[in-house]
Amino acid sequence: MKYFTTIIFLMAGVVFCTAQNDTTIIKNKQMKQAPEELQKLLNDIQQEETQKVSRDAEIEIDGLLIDETKTKNGRDFYDYFFRDWVPPQNAKNYSIFITEKPYRLTTTMIEIRINETLVFQSFLQPRSDIVEILSQQAVARTALYLQNYEEIVKQLEGADQSGSGIF
Repeated sequence: MKYFTTIIFLMAGVVFCTAQNDTTIIKNKQMKQAPEELQKLLNDIQQEETQKVSRDAEIEIDGLLIDETKTKNGRDFYDYFFRDWVPPQNAKNYSIFITEKPYRLTTTMIEIRINETLVFQSFLQPRSDIVEILSQQAVARTALYLQNYEEIVKQLEGADQSGSGIF
């Protein structure tokens, strides 16, 4: 019985609390178009705002080297990589992750990722001279990837790749 009375009160509330229609009616009034100068000004402001947003979307801290190694050999690899690393001049909006995964016995697998893209992967042996040679190879491959990436982005943003969308 308790639920029945609750339902009756809710239904009565819905009947009495219905919204009223708007009583103001505008007949035969059309909105005037803004002058061309104001429309151009509005379009210019909108374009500037979209350009500001795209520039602000860039990462403010570029070129982070993030160490995710676990062993002494992995740390040595990271140290050699950090010592030899010189970022390309035009490279921006990237982070480098150096991760180490355990493998068989004393061997581990080292991976270098740039913004979640695998760039370099190799087995890391416990010999110091091999670790140093691998770090030099990794530096060269990482720098080459960043240089090529910037060139591809420039080509894709060029005038010959952008169009009006009309065939």
